[in-house]
Amino acid sequence: MNVLVVDDDVTITRLLGAALTVEEGVDDIRVVHRGSDALDVCVAFHPDVIILDYWMPGMDGAEAAGRIREVCPDARIVAFSGVLEGKPEWADAYYPKGDLPDIETIIRLP
Repeated sequence: MNVLVVDDDVTITRLLGAALTVEEGVDDIRVVHRGSDALDVCVAFHPDVIILDYWMPGMDGAEAAGRIREVCPDARIVAFSGVLEGKPEWADAYYPKGDLPDIETIIRLP
């Protein structure tokens, strides 16, 4: 499984990256800090799961998700945000920052 983490907070991406490296079945992890960069990575990387922050400079998670769906329609998008209060329409799942369940729960969505 390929996982892409998109978040402008370097601390969050380091923590998620470290947690994902020990998950069974995770083959490769890529990290970007802007929604626009996620589009370029998706084309070449073909992630199975995208953990996507909502509030980022330049392109927010909603806009990024719409564009990501165009290039990676089969990828599961998990909204991971401290400002959203529930699952947005553009995501397959939602987890609030600070209340993150086990990483395996996030990447193994049905």
